[in-house]
Amino acid sequence: MDHLPYDQEQRDWEQVVALKPQGHVEIQNVETRMVYHGPIESIEVDANDFVHIRLTWVAETKAPLAPGFDGKWRKASDEEREIVFPNLIVPFIFERTESKGPRVRFGYNLLYLNAVPGVDPTRVEGLQL
Repeated sequence: MDHLPYDQEQRDWEQVVALKPQGHVEIQNVETRMVYHGPIESIEVDANDFVHIRLTWVAETKAPLAPGFDGKWRKASDEEREIVFPNLIVPFIFERTESKGPRVRFGYNLLYLNAVPGVDPTRVEGLQL
């Protein structure tokens, strides 16, 4: 994936979809001060030009600086398994990482392209696979 336009703002998520990501997503909700994590099941841009990222499962924890942070991951609501946003509106940047390979940064959120270790599902309270 050395051909990626690293460190340059992009807008068309079809570029990401074409790479067929096999990794996981880390989402930070600034308003609720929650962090969500889950492996990518699928990603597509639909006919109405909305990006849909579906996760196999999703775990949540309080953000590290949020009141009540205990570092424990818990199964999140199934409603959190799909992330939807308009294509061409949400900018992103391809980044390189030493340990986990290429990733996509969009806002405070990360999408890892390769199947790399993330949150261990056996350590997610309430998650049954």
